[in-house]
Amino acid sequence: MPKAGIALLLCVFFAGAAHAQSEMAQRLTKEHVGDIEPGSYTAGHVAFSLDTYGDKYLIRFQGDPEVYVLYTDHAPLGGRALKFDSGAIVIRVAGWGGMTLYTADAPSGVPAERSGDTFTPSLTPVSLSDMQNAAEDEAEHLAYSRRVHLNFTADWNALAGDARLRALAFDAMENASRGIDRFLVLPKARDAFAKRIEQVRLGLGNKPVMFMSGKTLNITFNALGGYAGRASSRGIARALGQILQINVPD
Repeated sequence: MPKAGIALLLCVFFAGAAHAQSEMAQRLTKEHVGDIEPGSYTAGHVAFSLDTYGDKYLIRFQGDPEVYVLYTDHAPLGGRALKFDSGAIVIRVAGWGGMTLYTADAPSGVPAERSGDTFTPSLTPVSLSDMQNAAEDEAEHLAYSRRVHLNFTADWNALAGDARLRALAFDAMENASRGIDRFLVLPKARDAFAKRIEQVRLGLGNKPVMFMSGKTLNITFNALGGYAGRASSRGIARALGQILQINVPD
């Protein structure tokens, strides 16, 4: 082929490649990472809802009472990753909007499709006596199902006169119980937990933190943070693993 013909073909090839890259860049710019549409979704056999929550998102799975806060991170090609507070990725959103859900049963991911609208959840009002009864119920459940004996406590006097604070404290306690239950699935985790922890105490703090004081596991929550002010059950299980030096799969 004449050199002029080769040069022309190369020009056409590079021009086409440049045009394709330009179109991709324009598409990613137009459909920037903010294109995570709230609503109800299905991914295989899993149904879930996604809501905006400031610069974060809330996710609820069908059949699971917990409301999880998702934190955003950048992903390749203008996409975004949504993570639990434990650090595990639960959703990837491509730059052009395609969404993939990751679960323990589908670690490679399942495409998710929007199926309808949703509503932003709110914390459940609870009386002080109901919260104290729930604390006893959670302790009894763990004793029966996991063979560990502990009690849940808080500053009941402070919670008595503040309904909003009590609602968040109740939610934090429920997450703590679920997180402990998740952690105690492993036999070696039960042994370590039983030797080190006899009480779980909820308290106010600047952010969600867990630390040991004697045989008391202290769990703090931020009253101003709403759902983001308390740890999820996944975050609780992961933090317990770090404190008790037990590897916990997310």
